[in-house]
Amino acid sequence: MTLATHILVAGAVSKPFLGPFNPLLIFVLSGTSHYMADFIPHYDYKLKSIEWDEENKASTKIIPSAGTITYDLLKITIDILIGTFILVATTHPAFSLENIITYTMIVLGGILPDALQPVYIMLKKFPMTWIQNLHDFFHAETRLKFGRLALLSQGALALVSIYFLIK
Repeated sequence: MTLATHILVAGAVSKPFLGPFNPLLIFVLSGTSHYMADFIPHYDYKLKSIEWDEENKASTKIIPSAGTITYDLLKITIDILIGTFILVATTHPAFSLENIITYTMIVLGGILPDALQPVYIMLKKFPMTWIQNLHDFFHAETRLKFGRLALLSQGALALVSIYFLIK
């Protein structure tokens, strides 16, 4: 699932709790929303710097190339910026330190399980193995290939999230 979609879902789930300043609650709700969203069959875009072994996850490795890592970081940054822009554009938060912290918790919580995957690949030790196993447990078994159904799945989830953000 795109990080932008995870950010929008996290924002929608967190929105009812945005009143009193409670960044820890927002972070936990946003992180939880990541697992809920991953339960829906979706497409995961590939990163050039990670060689996934679906048969044996322990064999998954990072390809240490400046070109592939730079490409992936740019792709991830754009994905995060799109989600953050839509989140802020749909909720119109007042500019304050409290809101900057709150929205940062939404974004970080929403993407954290995916952001920790490279750490898992490098370490493959507790607690990263536990976190990755939790991520795999909630992840939909059906992985969609890029195409109409994949676009429909993520597009619908993003639009439903935007609806609740605007409402």
